[in-house]
Amino acid sequence: MSLKKDCFRLIRNIIKRRSLFTQNQLKLIVNSIIVCKLDYCNALYYGISDCLIHQLQLIQNAAAKAIVGLYKYDHLGDTLKELHWLPIIYRIRFKVLLLVYKCLNGMGPEYLSSMFKFTNFSHSVYLTEPRVLSQYGERSFQKVGPKLWNELPLDIKTRDSIDSFKIALKTYLFKEAFDV
Repeated sequence: MSLKKDCFRLIRNIIKRRSLFTQNQLKLIVNSIIVCKLDYCNALYYGISDCLIHQLQLIQNAAAKAIVGLYKYDHLGDTLKELHWLPIIYRIRFKVLLLVYKCLNGMGPEYLSSMFKFTNFSHSVYLTEPRVLSQYGERSFQKVGPKLWNELPLDIKTRDSIDSFKIALKTYLFKEAFDV
């Protein structure tokens, strides 16, 4: 995994120069260099093996430790929570759901928006989950998007602006991740 090697190299370089920056500056640097690499196309990570998710989580944990000044073998504790970072598995869900929201509200690409079909079920609007014939199909956006969307509470799905949707979705996932 070259992403892992590249990120850990960058984290080591940041740690060497940690004394030159404040914690807020470190957070900005780590967000712009490391976290953006983790977030790039992370909707494609949905359904990958637990081993690969664990590798990505190790990168995020190391980045969090670099910001707060913990050493390699120190316990992470509530550091992700204090930084207001979602764990990797929840970041992936966030990106998938954000893309679904954009598609349903005319902000996403047409080729993705056309994948979704609505069904009316018990006075709430749900997306139809298509049948798939392969294991790879289970990971497809066409299958995963509706599945995750239908699991969301109605008050989040019906937000009228993308900013309020992002805030509500992150709060929902944050509570789910950290049992807040």
